[in-house]
This record gives sequence, structure tokens and C-alpha cells, in this order.
Amino acid sequence: MQLATKNTIQDLIRYFPSVIVPSLLGILAVAFYTRLLSPREYGLYTLIFTTSLFIEILAFNWLNQSALRYYERYKATQDHAFFSTCLLGFFMVAAVTIFLLSSASFGLKKFFDPRIRELIFYLPIIVFCQSGSKLMLIFLRARRESSRYSFQLSTNSLIKLTCSLMFIYFWDLSAEAILLGICISGAYVFLCEFIRLAKKWYPGLGNYDRDIFKKFAQYGIPLLGLAFVNLILSVSDRYLIEFIKDSAHVGIYSAAYKIAETGVFGIILFLMLASFPALIEVFENQGELKAKVFMRDLLGIFVLIMVPLVSCIVVLSMEIIDVALGKAYREAHLILPFIAVGIFFLGLCHYYGKSFELKEKTFVLPIVYAVPAGLNLMLNILLIPYMGIKGAAISTLVAYFCCFILLRTVGAKYIRWEFPWNTFFAAALSSIIMGTIIHFLPDHRIKWFSLIYKVSIGFFVYTTIIMIWDKRILSSGFDILKKKTPSA
Repeated sequence: MQLATKNTIQDLIRYFPSVIVPSLLGILAVAFYTRLLSPREYGLYTLIFTTSLFIEILAFNWLNQSALRYYERYKATQDHAFFSTCLLGFFMVAAVTIFLLSSASFGLKKFFDPRIRELIFYLPIIVFCQSGSKLMLIFLRARRESSRYSFQLSTNSLIKLTCSLMFIYFWDLSAEAILLGICISGAYVFLCEFIRLAKKWYPGLGNYDRDIFKKFAQYGIPLLGLAFVNLILSVSDRYLIEFIKDSAHVGIYSAAYKIAETGVFGIILFLMLASFPALIEVFENQGELKAKVFMRDLLGIFVLIMVPLVSCIVVLSMEIIDVALGKAYREAHLILPFIAVGIFFLGLCHYYGKSFELKEKTFVLPIVYAVPAGLNLMLNILLIPYMGIKGAAISTLVAYFCCFILLRTVGAKYIRWEFPWNTFFAAALSSIIMGTIIHFLPDHRIKWFSLIYKVSIGFFVYTTIIMIWDKRILSSGFDILKKKTPSA
């Protein structure tokens, strides 16, 4: 295992709190919200937040991705210009986005349900606060400040949950309570990190660099198309469920998706935090061959962690829903396995998409993603009327699998990543044995205790089988932890 991989795993250890704390708080949040809010109110919150996410990604994602991609290139000689250019771009986009959003919300509000009209007011504020906080977190990732990133993300999650519950309990608010919590937590991260980084990099119009912004535009603008089709792929099901069914079904589907997203995609994001900045550094400084070796290691880590995790969710879906959600959301256990497997393939999509980004061929990505996005839309239209939210979950799984196959096939023209099949088969077989054992374990009368002891036994079984299958996996891990490398 090369040095870059060892350094990355040590970075991941420092990033660990940024996954554990938000994930635990996220599960607690869903548990509270689904008990304090009706499925309709939770569904309305989901629709507003999903819309804000759609706008935020469409407007700002290109800038965030450019900042992450090019920091390594400009940090040594043009750090002040880099920061100023990023900030100026952010404020310009924010001003235009908020103006258009406010105008559209005011002009179209007469077409909305009265309750939705009340909640639309929060859209511009959420978009600004969330996008600003994410840009600051991108700087922390690019600078490999893993400990501070973990602290800020954990604090953000704690503030969001605390404020939301306070608004629910003391002000008797419903969906808007969560939206206000999102605004306050995002504003905290943005202001805190902006003040800190501004002291180091001195942002100003005088430091703006047109060539850097042009490079950002060439790399990032094609990602606008990618953001659009990717959002169709990932969130169109909520709108179609609302149109074909109702807000209550949106609430149940969204609650199940949130559980899978927290448990599966949260870990995927954790793996990405240190991996992708390090991959860019290896590619820029050591070349493509070293990057391919590094990616093989990253994919091996991915399958070793994600295959058993998804297997546990599939086997224990009923127990997870009973513990995490209120009784009105019990139907969610039917769709949780499909969503979890779908998000597993979504994680692989993020890895295989890096061949386009490293080679700066981002204009191809929207074309590739358009196929599964169109497939997802078509399947949702066909399946939701007959299968309800289960049809939406199946559509998600099929579309993400199709996306993975396309990215792997087309991306091989730029960089052919080697998939760690031996590691995958070891993880898959171990997970099948683990899943069979925990499926037949007796239930305890205390549901949360039953879930914890089944997961614990499953972890022990899986780890033991992996150790027997290939001792090098475990020994490599210990070697990594023993070696001392420079901190992030």
C-alpha cells in the first residue's frame, strides 16, 4: 500500500468525528421529527429543502468543485488570488440566484398550496447560508484541515438539531422549525470560517485573477449540466410522488431515504473527504500511474466497508425503521433495502467519475448522467402509479446501477480504474454469511437493544471471516496506524 494511501487513511481517522457526530444527530433528528411532525409536515419540509438543494447545486456546485480541483495547483504561488476569486464568484452567483429566486417565488406563489406559500419564504435564506457554509468546508477539505472540518461539521449538525427542536417545542412551529435550524447552522459555519480564512488570505477585488476565474469556468460550467441531470436522477422522485400521490407519501419516502442516506451515503462522503483531495494531489504531482494504484486502494477500502454496511441495512430494515421512525412511517421498511443498494452504486459513480474530472473532461459527464436520469424519470412515471413509493425506490436502484455501468465504461477512455474484485468477493461472501446469521438471531423485547446486539454480532462475524480470508487486510491496517506521517 503506497504512502498516499497510508496518509489518506490517517486523514480519514481525523475525519471520523465529522461522520459519527452528524450521522448520530441525523438519526436522532429523524427520530424526533417523525414523532413530532405528521408525514404531511415532514413531506412539505422535504419538498422545500429538496428545492433549495436543487437550486444550490445548480448554482454553486461548479464553483465548489473548481475550488477543490485547483487548490493544489495555485496554493503555492497564488493563494490570495485563488481565495479572492472564489469569494467574488460566490457573491456574484449568490446575488443573481437570490434575486431570481425571490422574484420567482413572489410571482408564482398564487399557484402553490397555502402551506407551501408560507414555507417558500425560507428558500433564498437557506440557499445562501447552505452554499456559503459548503464553500468554506471545501476550503478546509482542500487544505487537508481534517480536524477542523470535523469540528465545524459536527457543530453545524448540533446547532441545526438544537435550534429545530427549540422552535418546535417553545414556538410550536412545524416544518419551518427545521428550515430555520438549517439557516442558523449554515450561517454559523460560513461566518466563522470566512473571518478566519480572510485573516490569512486577504480577500479583495485587487486580488481577483481573471485567468483563475476563466479556468474555473472552463472546468466548472459543464458541471452545471451535470448538476441538473444528477438532481433529476436523485430528487425527481419526491416531486412525482407529490404529484401522483400526496405529501404524506413524500414524507414516508423521504424518511426512509434519509435513514439510508445517513447510514450509507454518510459513510461514502466520509471516505471521499480525504480520498479525493489526496487523489488530486497524487495525480498532479506523481502522475496517472500512481493515481491508478491509489484509486485501486481507495476502491478496496470502499467495498470492504460498504458491502457489509448495505447488507446489514437490507437484513435489518424492519428493525431499523421501528427504532428510527415513528409508527406512521412504518411502511418505510419496504423501500429501505432498495434505496440502500442504490446509494451503494451511487458511491461507485462518484469514484468512477473522477477519471473525467482529473482529465478535465467534465463536459462529458452531463451527457453520461443524462441517460440514467431519463431512465429514472421514465421508471418513476411508470411505476409510482402502480407500486407507490416502492416503485420510486426500485427506479432509484436501477438508475444508479445504470449510471455506474456507464461511468465505468465511458470513463475507461480517459483513465481505466482497476476494480479490486478479490476484495469485493471476500467482502460479499463474508456479508452473506453475516447476514444469514443475524437474520436468524432471536429478537429482544427492547427493539433498540435488539438492533444494537445484532449489528455488533454482525460486525464481529464479518471481521472474523475477513481476517480468515485474507490476513493481509488486517495487517495492512495495523501497519498504517503504526507509521507516522505528517498531519493534514
